[in-house]
Amino acid sequence: MEWDKLWAYNKSIIDPVCPRYSAIVKETVAKLTITNGPKANEKRTQDLHPKNKDVGTKDVIFGQNLYIEAGDAKDIEIGEKITLMKWGNAKVTGKSEKGGVIELTAEVDEADTDFKKTKKLHWMSVDKSNFEATLVELDHLITVKKVDDTIKVQDCVNENSYIAYTSHVEGCM
Repeated sequence: MEWDKLWAYNKSIIDPVCPRYSAIVKETVAKLTITNGPKANEKRTQDLHPKNKDVGTKDVIFGQNLYIEAGDAKDIEIGEKITLMKWGNAKVTGKSEKGGVIELTAEVDEADTDFKKTKKLHWMSVDKSNFEATLVELDHLITVKKVDDTIKVQDCVNENSYIAYTSHVEGCM
């Protein structure tokens, strides 16, 4: 069996029942301040899976101070409308960089439900219930689709198949 078929098979079993939680890589974090967001952090209940309500619900913290990925933040322009997943659209009102960290300000408009042609951003509120965790990604063990008799296994082994990094992970109040 080829690796991509094995990955697709595993995904078909895991994806429909796997709960979704948010994490932002610590070393690539950017900050987003929602100027009209809740003054004090508040929790709202949301589904753990976008397509399967049977997976259950979780509390999501909404507040003024958010973490987003720097890779998303770097291409955002002042005046641009962005979509904060499971919150709504926001208009970016400011952008700066301090100490190598991108900082954005925006105003959210929960009544704006036109999500076409906007960048979709995953986010998490800065909150005392958040914690740090080491997340691990496992990449393909070999670098070819299929090993045949003409290939030496040692020539196609992925030496960097294990990747670990520290992330901010959402907690709840």
